[in-house]
Formats: sequence, structure tokens, C-alpha cells
Amino acid sequence: MFRWIKPLVVFLFLFIPFTACVNSTNSKIILHPQKTGIATIRFYDESRERPMITEVWYPVDEDSPAQNVQGLWIRCAEARNAPLKMNAKKYPLIVMSHGNGGDRLNNSWLAEILAANGYIVVSMDHHGNTWNNKIAENFIKIWERPKDVSFTVDQVLQHEEFGPYINPKKIGFIGYSLGGHTGIWIAGGQINDFGKHVIETIPADQLPESVNQDVLNSIDYSPATKSYRDPRISAVFVMAPALGYLFDLKSLQAISIPVHIVASEGDNITPLESSANILTGKIKKVAFTLIPGAANHYVFLNEVTKGGKLMLDKSLAFDPPGIDRSRIHEDIGQSAVTFFNYHLK
Repeated sequence: MFRWIKPLVVFLFLFIPFTACVNSTNSKIILHPQKTGIATIRFYDESRERPMITEVWYPVDEDSPAQNVQGLWIRCAEARNAPLKMNAKKYPLIVMSHGNGGDRLNNSWLAEILAANGYIVVSMDHHGNTWNNKIAENFIKIWERPKDVSFTVDQVLQHEEFGPYINPKKIGFIGYSLGGHTGIWIAGGQINDFGKHVIETIPADQLPESVNQDVLNSIDYSPATKSYRDPRISAVFVMAPALGYLFDLKSLQAISIPVHIVASEGDNITPLESSANILTGKIKKVAFTLIPGAANHYVFLNEVTKGGKLMLDKSLAFDPPGIDRSRIHEDIGQSAVTFFNYHLK
């Protein structure tokens, strides 16, 4: 799973494409953006009484002032609340979903790359399922995640600053770990069975201590088997997707949109055989990239600052010997931009 600032515990999942979908446009791809436009929007879903803190990354003019960012994760300079760069065409939209117990900023490195290459990217905190806001029920009700994605798309398309400049027919999705599972739901995958018996197979250190038998017995699990396909989303890119074994195989075969899966051979949090291999074996329009060797589940997170190396669990902050997280991010970024350029532009 996913250990944060000691002793907080959470978990994510991810997969990555390296050479798949490479074409002649790669020479134009920006992999090391110097700055990005960024804004924080606080949406609220009244029907579910659910706040949705959302980060937006977007293209800005070269002369937009930007500031360096302090914190645990390495991020490029931010032109916070700067005007969106005007474009002859409307921008494609990418929605991102973080891993279980993570937050909306964990994969900001990829959002920055996509924004620098002409995309508006939004990532929401899944309420109650973040490292700093743990609500027991929300760690169990994972079906709220695809609802969060669809709600956020609704809100961003209606937003007065961004909505008019987004092409509603060009929407993609990125998910990491449990966010990757969310992406398969959004693409059309469905679960046959989900309940207390599934949660009880998850190691105890991967869930908040507040998840107890009383909580497990109080939940209605029936929403987990519903369809959460969002037809507005036409391309899905998932990294280290989790819980692939839960999906009905026929529903995976029926997925009609392109899906790109990236996975790491050294990932013991979301092992290939229980998730990525199942998904790639059944989804028809799938591209798969395997990161060989010792790179683990956390190589998909942002690079870590000096302060982060002191405060974060070592499994998050340090990679195995011989693993270059920056280089892996370059390869993933190139694959993601190439994938979305082909399907959304």
C-alpha cells in the first residue's frame, strides 16, 4: 500500500507505458516544464454531501509570473491563478484520480507535463480517502470514486473560467493505483461481487484503524456492482491499477474505448498477476507497457524534496538501487502525451 508521513498509512496502484504508441510527434513533447498555470477550486456535491477539492493545471503564456513551490514533493514553478493561454482551438480535458489514501497532488508531475503540452488537467481529492482526511466508510465505499470523476467533469465544464475553453468531446482520464481501478470502472468495467469479505482480505496496515467490524457491517455494498461508465470519457490511461481481479471478465471484453496500462514488474502492492495481466488479457483496445526490474509501486509518485526525504516513509521517498524515477517519469510522460494526442487531438 502506501506509507506517508510516518506513521500514516495509505495505498495506491500504477502501471506505465514506455515505447508503446510512440510516433514522430515525440520531438515536440515537453517533458520538463518550467512552470504551469494552477488553480484550486472547491466544488461541493449536494446530492452526496461531498466536498470536492480540485486542482487544475493549465497552459499559460510564457511571460506569466510563477513561483517555486515548497513542500514534500518536487513540482515545477506555479503561475497560480494566472490567465489561461488563449488557443485557436478548445483544449482537451484530462481528469486524474489518485491512489487510495493519497491526494490530488501525488501525480502532479504528470499533470504538469500534460498542461505544458496543451491540456487542461483536473485532479480531485476523493473525500475521506486521503492521507490527511481519513473517514472509515470512505475507504470502503470505493464506488464513490467514479461518481467523483463524473461530478468533477460536470463542474469543470460549467466553470466560468475554464468551461468555455474545454472541448467536451475530447475528455480523457488518468488514474494511479486505486485511481487506476477507478479508470477501468469509468471505461465500462463492472464488478460482480464486493463486500465485507473482500475488505477483510486487505492487510490491516493498509486501512485506517477506524475501519472495524461495526463499520464493515453497517455498509450497503450493492452500489459496487453498478455500472459507472462515463461516455464523455473517450481514452483512459492507468498506472499500477489495483484490484483488477474484481472485474467481471465479460465487462472488460466489452470496453470499447482505448486503454493504456502501465505496470511495474517490481510492484508487490498491485502485483501483475492480480490486476494488470488480467486487464490486458481481456480489454480489446489495450496498450500495455511494463517497467522491468526493481522499480516498485511508488516510482509513479512525484520525486521527493530534501524535506520529503526526511519526513516521508522511505518506501515513498527512495527507489531501489539502479532505479531513476526522473527517467521513468520522462518515459511515462512521453507515452501519456502521445496516447492522448492520438486519441484526443
